[in-house]
Amino acid sequence: MIIDILVLEQSDTLIYFRWTATEAVCRVKRGSQVVYTGTQNYFKDEGLQVGHLYTYTIERLDVAGEWTDKIKIQTGTENRNVDNDNRLAEIVLTTIVSEGRVSLAWGKIDGISTFDIYRNGQFIESIKKNQYTDDKILSDQPYTYWIRGKRPVSLAGKKGSEKKFSLHKIFGALQQNSSKDKASMEDFWLTQKIAPLHSLLSDQPNTAPQPVWHFRYNTFLPDTLLKNPNLLSPFHYFKGDNRSFDSDSLEYRTHVNFTVSFNENEPTLSWDKRVGPTIGYNWRKKFSKEDVASANEIDLIKTAESDQKISIALTHGVGNPLTTSPNIDYHLSADFYHDGTYTVLGVHDQSPNHEVYLKYSEDRQWTEIHQSESEGLSYMAGPTANKYWRLSNFC
Repeated sequence: MIIDILVLEQSDTLIYFRWTATEAVCRVKRGSQVVYTGTQNYFKDEGLQVGHLYTYTIERLDVAGEWTDKIKIQTGTENRNVDNDNRLAEIVLTTIVSEGRVSLAWGKIDGISTFDIYRNGQFIESIKKNQYTDDKILSDQPYTYWIRGKRPVSLAGKKGSEKKFSLHKIFGALQQNSSKDKASMEDFWLTQKIAPLHSLLSDQPNTAPQPVWHFRYNTFLPDTLLKNPNLLSPFHYFKGDNRSFDSDSLEYRTHVNFTVSFNENEPTLSWDKRVGPTIGYNWRKKFSKEDVASANEIDLIKTAESDQKISIALTHGVGNPLTTSPNIDYHLSADFYHDGTYTVLGVHDQSPNHEVYLKYSEDRQWTEIHQSESEGLSYMAGPTANKYWRLSNFC
């Protein structure tokens, strides 16, 4: 008999779910701990941590006395008081896996009526609801799902919103390589990485070593030379970084590394930051001046810490040291768990290029977790729409 999750609800301290009635004995585990055994087909978990990720396993006892029909759920509690300008930080992403099937469900995002679904980089379909089930998967393969949506820039609660909205329209009309829609449409990207189902549904306990994550965030300008959109500046051109996405490149506007490590006592955090030189040219494209912007507005802090989880927040604001211009701004927050799972959330302007990488423990190669191409220097201006992204894993 196949067990399905019929209802799943959560608050900031409670998770409730109901599954297919079987009349047989079922048991529920939270992590590796058995929290319910009986014949009822629902479970309510109360007194949970706010904004925390939880994994549940449901199994049925068959006539031979074996636990079967395993289904596994990764979900979380809400964080209603989150101090974050990323709407994706407020919603819960739920992943349900069983033999041959993956289901994803996520909270509503106002203004988005259609989501595009991708599996391993390939477009699958567009949907008009906040859930998707995939039954065309292999049990021995890892999968990465992208959930992508767009909406007009939210005007609610923004000071001077009418002025900003008109600027979106004007800005878009003035850009040769951009449309007004791009300047006024916010992108929302959710990514869920899922381990092979045979591993997730295995009866073998997770014996992974103490996790260590290495994290890298670069911003860069892909062009060789860029025309300054500020016509009043004495610097008509700026030197770019002349490259494509590359985790190991030494050419960048800004560069942040940090490492999170769990040991037997408590997690540790170390990090460093760098800013690349800015070189300005005159109207003849001749060298004019070089300087390096301050890194004082790049800051990384722990926001929560326990033996099971560490939460961090990275804020970034770096300007052009040669002329008045908008900062390269981004905000990132992340939760890293002792069991190897993580959630990373970010928001940034649509310029310059942003690239984010993660490396686990002793891995030699960086894994790309977020890449965004620049729409042009003018997209660093406040009136233009942001890009919001979120990455999590189920391992």
